[in-house]
Amino acid sequence: AIASYLAAVSFWHVSFSRMESVAIIVPFILVYTFYFLWKGLKHNHLPSFVIAGIFGGLGFYTHSSFYVAPLIAIVLFLNYWWYLKKDFDHAKYEYTKTKLLQGFVLFALTAFVIALPVIINFWQHAEEFLSPIRISASNILKTLGMFNFSDYPILPWPIGVFFVLGFINELVHWLKKKHGHFSTVHTFMFVWFFVMLIPGFLSSTAPDALLTIGVLPVVMIFTARGIWWFFDKLRSWYGLHDPHTPHESHAITALVMIIFLFSIGFMEYWRYFKF
Repeated sequence: AIASYLAAVSFWHVSFSRMESVAIIVPFILVYTFYFLWKGLKHNHLPSFVIAGIFGGLGFYTHSSFYVAPLIAIVLFLNYWWYLKKDFDHAKYEYTKTKLLQGFVLFALTAFVIALPVIINFWQHAEEFLSPIRISASNILKTLGMFNFSDYPILPWPIGVFFVLGFINELVHWLKKKHGHFSTVHTFMFVWFFVMLIPGFLSSTAPDALLTIGVLPVVMIFTARGIWWFFDKLRSWYGLHDPHTPHESHAITALVMIIFLFSIGFMEYWRYFKF
């Protein structure tokens, strides 16, 4: 809910929405593609894979920055398979593996059929798409720095601080490798983050907020995790200093968080309409 609110008031998101840029559809498509893909994984629900494939296929009609998104699905598939192998007994693993393969084949075929005209066009004009591709350390540093460390960062400083905090916290959690494998959720988030930055890494105009718009949802998720972690620590600290009023600590923390989030909304309004 916090991540959704931050996306709704974000200067980055609002700017491209009001410009009516086709790129703004990329975050929408990614969110629903991976929502239904995750639902299919979680419940072995084959229709969810088909719906995910429909959204994924439609993504190829939006903006060229979407073309790298299949890499996220491939890594998610491989990591989820590894998780099944580590955590499930043989009988359950064989059954779930079969369902997983069926689901991903359905997902890939559906997306392929829907995106076929775009794929044919890409194949026929591959040189035009690939010829301007350049990558450099400078582009990578500029793209990674655009969130906090550029002349005009795309995240206001309070959000930028919580983004870094959330990113580091989730990275530490991911690297702990509980149960002998990387957390599938965290692998998914970090792969989404870095894969959707690839168009920015390859851009001659880096940092490019338009080409990297697909990373916006997961940036807001990391930021929300940072905010939640901070306010949870604040609530715990208040409870330690006044252990007789646990309900009061919850209420005060919630009130402070609401005031903080509204202030972010006003700040983003000022950035868009005044600055």
